[in-house]
Amino acid sequence: ALAVRAAGRSAVGGVAINTRYLQKRGISPASAVASVGASQLIMLVFHIMLLALFAYITGSTTPTSFTPSRGLVLVLLGVAVLVVAVLGVPPLRRLVTSRLRKLFSNVLPRLLDVLQSPRKMVEACVGTLMITIAFVVCLDACVAAFGGELSFTAVAVVFLTANAIGSAAPTPGGLGAVEVALVGGLTVAGLPAELATSAVLLHRLLTFWLPVLPGWASFTYLQRHESL
Repeated sequence: ALAVRAAGRSAVGGVAINTRYLQKRGISPASAVASVGASQLIMLVFHIMLLALFAYITGSTTPTSFTPSRGLVLVLLGVAVLVVAVLGVPPLRRLVTSRLRKLFSNVLPRLLDVLQSPRKMVEACVGTLMITIAFVVCLDACVAAFGGELSFTAVAVVFLTANAIGSAAPTPGGLGAVEVALVGGLTVAGLPAELATSAVLLHRLLTFWLPVLPGWASFTYLQRHESL
């Protein structure tokens, strides 16, 4: 299922494909949705924890080298205004709360099952951590390939922040938003704009565009064997 996600990099596509795959493997629809939801929740928790950890390390070592840009502040303010607007309009509030209630009513029991199994918990945590660290290492290597010098923690903060912004963007895989956020973050962190742009384009080529072909092949293979 991880290989298939390359064919549908957007968050909704990945969730739908993984859920469909689990259903084809004989898992009930409710359990499939709950399992994928629990996986997404674990990834979200780890994403926030890693962002906080690397931001703290970066801030404690180089307090003036990495500060939030004006664009990031505006994005955060826009998100805050959107949340206030949703909570202030009764129909929207009821819609959001009903969706969240249905999600967590299925996800939380499944997540509790995972927490009660040390083996499953270790697999989930290690898998999520390895995926995120691999992406950060790739971006750090791309920066070094063009002669850039930036601490690993700063690169991690830039990647995690840009990934969060890309998840909220209404484009497949955060296309466009991720690139702009990565270039902006690396530039704010101290890299020249030209070097940051080259490193980001190489990183996106390796992690976004090249996996499309094997992802499409995996998707086609699973469809032919009625696994999707």
